[in-house]
Amino acid sequence: MRSTIASVTALLISVFVLLVGNGLQNTLVSVRGNDAGFGALILGLMGSGYFVGMTIGCLAAPAVIRRAGHIRTFAACTAIATVTSLLHALILQPETWIALRIATGMLFAVLYAVIESWLNDKTTNEFRGRVLSIYLIINYGGTAVGQQGLVLPDPNGFLLFAICAIAVSLSAVPVSMTRSVSPPVPEALRIRPRWLYELSPAAFIGCFAVGLVNASFWTLGPVFIAQAGYPPATVANFMSTVIVGAVVAIWPVGFLSDRVDRRLVMLGSAAISLIASLALAAFATVSPIWLYTAGFLFGAATMPIYSLVISHANDHAGPGDVVAVATGMLLLYCVGAMIGPLLGSGAMGAFGPGGLFIYTAFIQLLLCGITALRLTQRAAPPIEDREAYMPMRPTTTAVVGLDPRAPADDETDAGAAI
Repeated sequence: MRSTIASVTALLISVFVLLVGNGLQNTLVSVRGNDAGFGALILGLMGSGYFVGMTIGCLAAPAVIRRAGHIRTFAACTAIATVTSLLHALILQPETWIALRIATGMLFAVLYAVIESWLNDKTTNEFRGRVLSIYLIINYGGTAVGQQGLVLPDPNGFLLFAICAIAVSLSAVPVSMTRSVSPPVPEALRIRPRWLYELSPAAFIGCFAVGLVNASFWTLGPVFIAQAGYPPATVANFMSTVIVGAVVAIWPVGFLSDRVDRRLVMLGSAAISLIASLALAAFATVSPIWLYTAGFLFGAATMPIYSLVISHANDHAGPGDVVAVATGMLLLYCVGAMIGPLLGSGAMGAFGPGGLFIYTAFIQLLLCGITALRLTQRAAPPIEDREAYMPMRPTTTAVVGLDPRAPADDETDAGAAI
C-alpha cells in the first residue's frame, strides 16, 4: 500500500491544490455575481453553464488526451483555467461570466479525466478501494479549504480571484515534474440510457434528482447565505460545514446500505435532506447555529445519494457493466445539473432566498415518493449477490477504474468519458 500511495503522491497533491482553487472559485463567482446585482436568473445560467461545459469536456477528453498526452493536456488546461479565473476579475459582465463558467467546466472535466485515468493506471487491484477513498477525502478536503478563502478581505476585489488562479496554476507543477510513465489514453464509451433505466428506474431517477439538487445548491447556496444577510466568512463556514457533513456521513451510509435494501437508505437520506431543506428555508436567519446545524444535516443526507444510486444500479448490473453504469449515471447527473440551477434560481425569484431550499425540498419529496413506490414494485437483490458500496463523486468516469467493483479487464478502459 505504501508503495502504491508513493507512486501517486504527486497526483494527489495536484488534486488537492486544484480543488482548493476550484472550490474557492465556484463559491466566489456566486457571491461576487450576487454582489454585482446579476440577479437569480443570471446566477442560475452561470451554474448551468458550468455543467454544460463539464459534459462537453467529458465528451472531448479522450480525443484531447490522445492528441497531446496526459502531461501536456494537464499543463494546457491549467494554463487556460488560470486565465479564466483572472478574467472573472477583469471583466464584470454577465454574458462573459456565463461563457467563462462554460469554459471552466470543460477545462476541469478534462483535468479530472487526466488525473483519474492516471490514478487508475498506477493503482493495483488490491488497493483500488483505499486509493479511491483517499482520493475522495482529498476532493472534499481541498474544496472545504478553498471555501475559507472567503474569510480574506473583500470578495469584490482582485485578491481572491488571484488566489484561485495561483492555486490552479500551481497544481500543474507536481504532474509536470513527475517521472511516472503516462497511462493509456482513455476511450469513449457508448451511452445506453434506455438500458440504464430498465436496469434500475429508482437509480435512474435518483441520479437525475441528485443533479437537480446538488448543482443548484453549489451554485446558489452561497447566494442564499449572502442574501440572508450573513457576511462572506459565514458563507465560507456554511459551505465547509455542508462538506464536513458529507464526509462524516458517506461511509456510515454506505455501511448501512450494504446490509439493508439500498432504496430504504435512499428514502431515508432524501427524507432527511427534505427536512434539512425546510429548516434552512424557514430558520436560516434565526442564528448561525441553526444555519450550520441544518447545513451539516443537508450535506450528510444529500451528498451520499449519488454513491447510493450508483451502487443500487450496480446491484442489478453484470460485473462487466460497472463502467457503463458509471458513464450513464454521470450523464444523467450532468443533465440534471444543467437544469437544476435554473429551476433553483426561478424558485428564489418567486419565493425569495429561501426559495432555493423550498425547491430542493420539493425535489427530495418527489424522490421519496418515487423510491417508496419502487419498493413496492421490485424486491431487492439478496445481500450476498450485491456489489459492495463505494463512495463516488460526479467528476468523470475515469474514477471508476479505482472502484473495486470494476473488473480488472476494465482498467485500461475505465478512463473513458461520456
